[in-house]
Amino acid sequence: MRAVLPLLLLLLLLPACQREPSFDERYAKAEKSIRDKAHELDADLAKREKAAREAEAAVAGASTDPPRAGEDTPATN
Repeated sequence: MRAVLPLLLLLLLLPACQREPSFDERYAKAEKSIRDKAHELDADLAKREKAAREAEAAVAGASTDPPRAGEDTPATN
């Protein structure tokens, strides 16, 4: 029984001794993470730019409409 106990402890500790990822593995993981975040930021920026263009078009469209009867017109100099 005493001979089995050290062997059992060794077998239990063996999975805890995993190899650390190599530099290339860590680099690839970090690169993927950065690339994913960049794509996410690009998509968010594109969405915001589209909303800004639509808002500008709506404002420009509203300001080019002729005034309606009875509405004040902006003073021109």
